[in-house]
Formats: sequence, structure tokens, C-alpha cells
Amino acid sequence: MLLNLLLPFFMSLTQPFTPGFSEAPALTGQEVIAKMHKEYAGKFDPYFTFDQTAIFYNAAGEVTKKEVWHEAIAFPGKLVIKFNEFEAGNGVLFKEDSQFVFKNNALQNQMRRVHDVLVLGFDVYHQPADRTVAQMQEAGFDLSKVFKTTWQGKKVYVVGVTSLDQKASHFIIDEQKLWLLKTVRQTGENQTAVELKGYQKLKGNWIATDLTFSANGKTTLHELYYNMKFPKSLPTEMFTVEGFKNARW
Repeated sequence: MLLNLLLPFFMSLTQPFTPGFSEAPALTGQEVIAKMHKEYAGKFDPYFTFDQTAIFYNAAGEVTKKEVWHEAIAFPGKLVIKFNEFEAGNGVLFKEDSQFVFKNNALQNQMRRVHDVLVLGFDVYHQPADRTVAQMQEAGFDLSKVFKTTWQGKKVYVVGVTSLDQKASHFIIDEQKLWLLKTVRQTGENQTAVELKGYQKLKGNWIATDLTFSANGKTTLHELYYNMKFPKSLPTEMFTVEGFKNARW
């Protein structure tokens, strides 16, 4: 009996001593964002312009219309979009985590909005990781929740949930490439998502050229990028409310 009681003690003496906890601390969303930033910081151009075909769908999955949009970005955080003809004056401006909508060159409305695809798809590589962390937290992503899995044949980090079945905002990052594959925004029972595909390396810049937007699992918009350029500079006034009317590139 005494031997049986002492056996666990003697066995413990043969085990190697490991100070602290036996399990490594869990990865956080802050660390995933830091990995993304470290991988590409200083490697991408600060200005980007392109055209895109915007294909809209109804609830039945039918194409309702197609448009051509023109976009210009100054990283981090400045994006101006002109819908169809430049002269029509219709579009949207994103800057300083705010959105400004224009019709006939007149400002229709403005609102506070963290553009999560712009931030995680581009800005994360052009600004301090702490800035991206703050933006994602403001947008409602729980950065304390992260897990690794395989998604669409790729090893990924999923940030914001503990399971893909959980109804909460989250984003998916390619573990090897450290770029954005999908964002999901959950508002009550409603879910919107953006999936990024077709990554191409253009003049040293990795760009997702095929984006699919959905609402509650149904495709609403499909964007296809083309005519992609990386100018040395863009006028600062392009990215202002006052400069929207005359913005050209």
C-alpha cells in the first residue's frame, strides 16, 4: 500500500522540469496583425489606382446590372471611388475611418466607418500594427479569439471567433502568405461577408483582384479588378470632400 502511494512521487522525479506553464500561451489577434505587418511592411507601393467591373445580383442570384468603377488609394486609409463616368460625380470617399457619399458631385451623407477590407487588405502593411488593432477593435472584432484551421485547402488563422459556426464578426488570414482571405461582419442575425481571391503580384505588390460580397450567404456584388497601376504619387486634394468633384487619375 505504501509503495502504491509513493509511486506517483517517484515517477514525478523522472520527469523533466519545465518552469512556468506547460502550455504555450494562445495566439491573439494582435499577434496575427503584427505578423502581417512584419511580413510586408515597406515592401508595397504607397499609391494604387485601378478600374473594376462591378456585377450586382438580386436575391435569386440573377445579375441585375454591371458598372465600371474607378478607384484610387493613398495608403494608409484614403480611398476614392468614382462610379461609371468621372463627370457624373457619383461615388464615395473613405478617409480617417469615415465614409462620404456623393451624388452629382454633392455630398449626400457621411458616417463613421472602419473599412475593414481596406484596413486588413492594404493598410495593415503601411501603418503601425497598433493602429490596425485599434481599428479592428472599434469595428467589433474580438481579437482575443483566434484559432488555426484549414479553410478552402489553405492553412489559416481565424480571428474573432472560436469556431466558424459561431455567429460573430471575424476575419480569415492565410497562415503562410499572411494576407486577407475573408471578412465577416455580424449584426444580430444578419451577416455580410467579403471574400478575396485572385491574388496577383504586380510590380512587387500582392493584390487580390477578385472580390465577392454576400449578405446572409447570398452573393450581392462581384468585383473584378483590372488596369492596375502604382503611380509615384497622387494629389492630396483628391482625397478630400472639396476635391472629390475634380478628382481624376
